[in-house]
Amino acid sequence: MAKSTKAPFNKFTIKLEESFLTLGAKKRIQFMTQHIDISPGDILLDVGGNRGKITQGYAKDCKEIVILEPKHAAVEYGRTYRPYIKFVEGGAENIPAPGEYFDKVIASASFHHFPDQDRGLEEMKRVLKPNGKMIVMEIDPNTGRGKWLKICEGMLHTGAKFYDPLQLRKKVEEHGLNVLSVNSSTLGYYLTATKVKQE
Repeated sequence: MAKSTKAPFNKFTIKLEESFLTLGAKKRIQFMTQHIDISPGDILLDVGGNRGKITQGYAKDCKEIVILEPKHAAVEYGRTYRPYIKFVEGGAENIPAPGEYFDKVIASASFHHFPDQDRGLEEMKRVLKPNGKMIVMEIDPNTGRGKWLKICEGMLHTGAKFYDPLQLRKKVEEHGLNVLSVNSSTLGYYLTATKVKQE
């Protein structure tokens, strides 16, 4: 997840991008709906949720939806066209929210872009309620899809850092989180974790 960039959004370009992403978005929304246990009273944070196309699909029944996104253009677009979602411009390393505020903290295909993944995990843990769930969806770099994505990210010099499921599980546990499950699908894998209960 890169630092905030102030480029204004181009309405035509973004509308075009969203049209091209429709098929992929439907698959992601279906995946997230099936694997994230959303309750009507949930307050949800999507870290790196971009313009909110995916988030609005799977989290529409939440009490409150917040998207934290570093790209100014995406935030500006989201605030204009998805006013029912709260868009906050910023990065995972400094989440502008009080501690233990969110029932669900999601990072859907965004964790590999965090400039400081350790700091990002600490912040995600900080804002998660004691009985809340953190869900991280990622691409396994050892799969064909993951290898291709890794090559593309490398060509674009994004600084992306990928983990296979076991590596990510270890990293998450190192930050005092209890990993409930790690499951794979055709879109990637998803890890679900909670805070370790204090004795």
